[in-house]
Formats: sequence, C-alpha cells, structure tokens
Amino acid sequence: MEKRCPRCGKAFECKHGTPELCQCTGIPLSAETRIYLRTHYKDCLCAECLRELGV
Repeated sequence: MEKRCPRCGKAFECKHGTPELCQCTGIPLSAETRIYLRTHYKDCLCAECLRELGV
C-alpha cells in the first residue's frame, strides 16, 4: 500500500501486514522513541524518518 510519510511528506510503500517485507524492519527504536511516535503520528513514517528519529 502506498502511503505518504506524515513527517516529511515522502511517498513510500508500506507493507505493515507483511512484517518480513516492511521497510521499517530492522530499524532500532528505543521505547521512548516508540512512545513519541505513537503520541505524535497516527500513521507509519518512511524508513528515512524512522532512522533519523531512532538515532
């Protein structure tokens, strides 16, 4: 499914229903970052934004 990142606006393909193919698989996120994401965004972010926030 094509989505648009709510943080940067970039289009990306989301495979949320297929975790082994999902673009965010393997991006380490702390518990604090996960809480931040849940409270600030209602949809998936692109892998680039997740990497930036996960650092």
